[in-house]
Amino acid sequence: MTNPGNIGPRGIRRRATLGAIALAAAGALLLALIAVGAPVAWTAACGVLFWLGGLGIFQARAKT
Repeated sequence: MTNPGNIGPRGIRRRATLGAIALAAAGALLLALIAVGAPVAWTAACGVLFWLGGLGIFQARAKT
């Protein structure tokens, strides 16, 4: 049985877009922090942005 979802096409597009933006921002921030030699704690904090980006992408795919 498939899940019909509880958001429409506009909501799916919005979540997928925001998820992709968060993933891109996390990647850019991580590269910048590595380039300047930031402490590991700061680079590890990028994990929150990666998590939020992934969450948006997975929610869009699941239509939730």
